[in-house]
Amino acid sequence: MPEKKLTVKGVEWEYVTGGRGPQTLLMFHGAVGGAETMQWLADAFADECRTIAPTVAGVRTLEEVCDAASAILDREHVGRAVVFGGSFGGLVAQAFLKRRRRQVEHLVLLSTGAPSPAVGAKNAKAMKFLRFIPFPLMRALMKLEMGKHLHAPTAASPEHAERVHLFRRRLDDYLDHKLTKQTFLSRIELSIDFNLRENYGPEDYADWPGRVLLVESNDDPMIPAAERARLKATYPRALVCAFEGAGHMIPLLRQEELVGVVRAFLREEYGMPPHDAERCPLHEVQKEVRDR
Repeated sequence: MPEKKLTVKGVEWEYVTGGRGPQTLLMFHGAVGGAETMQWLADAFADECRTIAPTVAGVRTLEEVCDAASAILDREHVGRAVVFGGSFGGLVAQAFLKRRRRQVEHLVLLSTGAPSPAVGAKNAKAMKFLRFIPFPLMRALMKLEMGKHLHAPTAASPEHAERVHLFRRRLDDYLDHKLTKQTFLSRIELSIDFNLRENYGPEDYADWPGRVLLVESNDDPMIPAAERARLKATYPRALVCAFEGAGHMIPLLRQEELVGVVRAFLREEYGMPPHDAERCPLHEVQKEVRDR
């Protein structure tokens, strides 16, 4: 995807574009890495959508991120985009909808939660110490924490196990050679901003005509059941896809099914599973994948 740059209020923002089609997919990445981590999704929709993936710069407020994303859409002559955000990117995507709803056609949230004052207070307390920790030690602690959640299930196929293995290698390379202390602290600041200062409710979107898709896993250690329930309460009209046993690694362990669900959602062909079985209707998803 072509790399581009845009300066917004004195801050240089990098982003990549690609694809073609009547819809535009604006993709916000997770806490680790930048626009390059969204390549898999951009490739999957390259023949159906224009794709835009900004790398979140080292800023401290979501207002700055949303201003930049809005300016990027304007520069690319995009009136409205389908906004996709996974994990940390889901926080940014929700903030963007709150501030720029006229630029949002639909919203897709993956493995993320609603604002949580408790999480925000915890991170704010940790931030007081993190500023003074030597960065090599900080990286080691990050590797240790992330490593707890990046193990392929024993039942995973060889292909999926290899994806997890390659992801861990890329993650180590990013942490060792690319991540800066400024970027790391900035993303914690943005998480604190989201959890302590953002406040969303169903009434906020009563007059917004777009649709919402929530994608989750029933055993996500980073987004527990209570947090998943609060997100659904925030977007009560949302369609929900709940995978089983994918943890916080849906793009690694369920990538094909995830793409199928998002594609069906964009085509208005995705239906909710029965209320007594909160899961993705995988037989329909797999059929969609085969029919591509």
